[in-house]
Amino acid sequence: MRGRLIVVIPAYNEEDFIVNVVKRTLPLCDEAIVVDDGSVDRTADLAREAGATVLVHEENMGKWAALRDGFSLATERSEFVIQLDGDGQHDPSEIPKFLEALGDADVAVGSRSKEGMPFIRVLSNSISTFLLRLFFSIDVSDSQCGYRGYREGALAKLGQCKASRFEGETESLILAKELGLRMVNVPIRTIYGKEKSKIRALRDTYRFVKTILVMRIRTLLGRDRGVGVPA
Repeated sequence: MRGRLIVVIPAYNEEDFIVNVVKRTLPLCDEAIVVDDGSVDRTADLAREAGATVLVHEENMGKWAALRDGFSLATERSEFVIQLDGDGQHDPSEIPKFLEALGDADVAVGSRSKEGMPFIRVLSNSISTFLLRLFFSIDVSDSQCGYRGYREGALAKLGQCKASRFEGETESLILAKELGLRMVNVPIRTIYGKEKSKIRALRDTYRFVKTILVMRIRTLLGRDRGVGVPA
């Protein structure tokens, strides 16, 4: 299966990594869109020089806000969209795995091995993944993985997601489940090198858990009133 494929790459101060990410991504897709989320370094210029289409936020708005803008542009001219991070933690050579998975699914979510992952990230990921399974029966094994693939129609539906930062990736999984989208796990490599994760363990774990609990309450209230999940 192969339709027009665009890769969306959110980036914040990634001048050390973005050129390599873009150059390794472009041969595997029709277009790479880098969304520079308020960087104060040369991320945008370097991404553009490497061949990417670049969108720029004048100030930092959050990862999901960056993704949302990238998705909006991508869905205007593609059938499939892949998101991957701009810091080198995702291997672009695994893009074909996501495209293949989308033959039987609407959303494909990367699943990293826990080996080599910092303990605090393992803990945070395990908590949010467990709660998603408990409250929403979402069978995703790595809820915080930012390497994902979507069919165009799925992204249009996920436009209801209101979050702006990392918790948007959690909210989008809940919405996907509530909207009946088919989700699958895609095993990928775990890569940790010189890059520095933008996630702050305590702050963002709190946001992940809060998002799950608020969505759970909202869903229960919606069901009681017979209106489903509010848009």
